[in-house]
Amino acid sequence: MNYLWLFAVSGGAALLGIALAFGMIKQDGRRSVAAIAGAFVVAIVALGLGIYVQKAPTAPLRASDREGSQNNLPAAATTEKDLPGK
Repeated sequence: MNYLWLFAVSGGAALLGIALAFGMIKQDGRRSVAAIAGAFVVAIVALGLGIYVQKAPTAPLRASDREGSQNNLPAAATTEKDLPGK
């Protein structure tokens, strides 16, 4: 299901970009080519940055257990005694 939403969002953005590029080229061909090339450079850099962030290591996930040992960790869930004014 995630891939369906990814395709819908990215496909819609791509169609919008193509329509805008077509309109820009029809209006002023020479000036719009530089703008479209700049947009492609930005898109390629964003794609590279996205892949870099996706491959970066994340914090390990520790599942909860019967003893509730996850609540003894430094990043445990907030309790009422941790709230201000209590």
